[in-house]
Amino acid sequence: MLITLRQMQYVIAVADTGSFSKAADVCAADQSTVSQQVKLMEERLGVQLFDRNSLPVRVTPDGQALIEKAKDIITRVEDLIAPFKQPKKVQTV
Repeated sequence: MLITLRQMQYVIAVADTGSFSKAADVCAADQSTVSQQVKLMEERLGVQLFDRNSLPVRVTPDGQALIEKAKDIITRVEDLIAPFKQPKKVQTV
């Protein structure tokens, strides 16, 4: 079972915006892509992350637990790559 960082970003965006279409805008993706990837993640985990019968979309208790951990993972990855995103200083001889 593989969960990608991108899928985690989609789930976080849906939770933050309360909407799959708004999450797609935030993530620069198609709404159908966000919906499909969140659904795939739910299937792989065997849990429902969102109550889609309400507007705005509501996060389930399982979804909230996952989102907290996903945010931590995303932060750690950003911290990991941050030093490499800094402009390199040119050495002079």
